[in-house]
Amino acid sequence: MKNLKLYIIELLLVISIIVFNVILQNNNLLSISIIVLAVITYLLFGYYRNNSYVKSNVIRIIIACLLSFFIVSYATGLFVGFNRTIFSFNLSYIARVIILEFLVIVAEELLRYTIIKKTIKGIIPIVIFTIIMCVLNIIIEISGYNFEDREIVFIFISVVALPVISRELLCSYLSYKVGIIPCILFKAVITLYEYILPIIPSLGNYLFSVYNVLLTYIIYFFSSKSIMYAEKSDKYAAKVSTRVIYFPILAMLIVVVVLISGILRYKLVAIGSNSMVPIYQKGDAIIYRKVKDIDELAIGDIIAFKKSDTIITHRIVNITNSGKVLKTKGDNNNSVDYFDVNASELLGKVEYKIKYIGYPTIWINEYFRRGEMSYEQ
Repeated sequence: MKNLKLYIIELLLVISIIVFNVILQNNNLLSISIIVLAVITYLLFGYYRNNSYVKSNVIRIIIACLLSFFIVSYATGLFVGFNRTIFSFNLSYIARVIILEFLVIVAEELLRYTIIKKTIKGIIPIVIFTIIMCVLNIIIEISGYNFEDREIVFIFISVVALPVISRELLCSYLSYKVGIIPCILFKAVITLYEYILPIIPSLGNYLFSVYNVLLTYIIYFFSSKSIMYAEKSDKYAAKVSTRVIYFPILAMLIVVVVLISGILRYKLVAIGSNSMVPIYQKGDAIIYRKVKDIDELAIGDIIAFKKSDTIITHRIVNITNSGKVLKTKGDNNNSVDYFDVNASELLGKVEYKIKYIGYPTIWINEYFRRGEMSYEQ
């Protein structure tokens, strides 16, 4: 009888998808119907509490993997660029998009968890629900694609289908083995960050698919290891999750070393004065893209260049001598710089600013009176 009730819940979910998404094309009504179904399911079956200690291990693994994912993704954005999101501080946006989306995620995972815990025999209801969730999330995204072109079909599979399938499979596994909280954590972060953060990396179709699918696989790999070893040794299972926590630290260190060393196209330097206030101030850090030819620059660009072993970051106010000499000025300075900048002194064009993180470099350099810092005059 319990399985019959679960099948009815799944049938109602399918009917909701068909009516509200396919026929009426109203995703808000679909979201509300999913929340209502979750409430009905809770009233019918209650909630199965899972106090397994392995849950905390898996949560740590998920947090570490998500942090690593964002560090690598946004570091990649320094090379491929960023896109603005639809994020807004408007209360209507927060209620209509962020809160509603989060409630839908909680409802979906409550439905999944209840089906998993209340299934008497076999895994058929679990498989059916996973398929339904894959179809639901794919259908929601399908309206923006024209499948007359084979390339569009490939893009849709890469950007939408594969990440959705991998995400739903992971959530079903985690819900079955651990509980509802890790699923909500993972799904909420990976789904909502595009609505909450003002910019996201412009990864392109291929990198977006690879990063998202790889993230789910890494979480599955370390979670399964922790779960497997938990049955043998509590201490070893804890070590697995503890080791994964070092991933974000290692990823951040790699990014910082690459940026500071300048071995690639971009380099990071600290700002040592206030000559470019309000654009940036002492203690900020800037990332410049290496440029060798003045032809790549234009009046108004902020550049980094070297004068007497000192890196300076000022704005171009004029280009003279048939495009071979630059005149610069700090935005907060009263006059144009007394010196000229030629191609041999040019380092690059300033692309990004990161507030405050330059202070440790400033303190170290001021103490030892050496190092690489941007001291505008």
